[in-house]
Amino acid sequence: MNTNISFKNPPVVETVLGVQFERLRGLTNAHLGTFWQQRKQEWPKVNDAPPLGEEFETFGKQPGWNRAIKFKLAQKPSARIQMSNTSGNRMIQLQNCRLDYNWIGQAGAEYPRYRTVRPEFDGVLSGFMNLVTENNLGELIPNQWEVTYVNSIPKGTIWANTEEWPTLFNSLPSLAIVPTGTRLEGFGGHWHFEIEPKRGRLHVELQHAYVGAPEKEEALIMKLTARGPIDKEKDIMASINEGLNLGHKVIVQAFVDLTSQRAHEYWNKEV
Repeated sequence: MNTNISFKNPPVVETVLGVQFERLRGLTNAHLGTFWQQRKQEWPKVNDAPPLGEEFETFGKQPGWNRAIKFKLAQKPSARIQMSNTSGNRMIQLQNCRLDYNWIGQAGAEYPRYRTVRPEFDGVLSGFMNLVTENNLGELIPNQWEVTYVNSIPKGTIWANTEEWPTLFNSLPSLAIVPTGTRLEGFGGHWHFEIEPKRGRLHVELQHAYVGAPEKEEALIMKLTARGPIDKEKDIMASINEGLNLGHKVIVQAFVDLTSQRAHEYWNKEV
């Protein structure tokens, strides 16, 4: 994989770096509040949100992405806390089983590279690990790393009509024939790829959507998520570091492989 590929004007609108861990028996919603209180000067905006489900990439007869819906009953209601900075371009999301760090694009703002966002995530993770240790909440045991990049390709930029969509991508399959008497207005697809050999998976989602507020704009949304298990035989931080770096490399290469030369020229590809 070529790790030196970049774009001067990438269509990235959001990135997420995350780690999932085994549930801590001692962690309560009060501790989530304490975590925010310690950081509220830098992260003044806070919200509660429903907790996200746990994700596991497994390999065997039943792939990790082919799961049935599971319901879980718990005596203690849990929550996900969302902390945002003043400018609204960074968010920390924490719940009992995962920690996510989001960069959220703002109009006219510069896109921060992985080398910028990654140390910020490391600092937040270190702070959470200190909270767990100082309050004797149990042993933090990570079990999954995750990287997500969301790309938005608005109408009126590199494309103006549905007939131009095939010129933006290289190899994502689609219906080759438009039914007689119809015109294509939208589409969506999901693809799943093993990161060999069984190091994780790359999930690709591509859809036509209307985004933004108050006025909705037409866009193609391409979401790439790389996710994989933590090697518990290695040092915790070393394993997380290895996983996140792998996820980033896989996503960058996948974006280049799946999008066309025409699109690369529009986004000013650099090598």
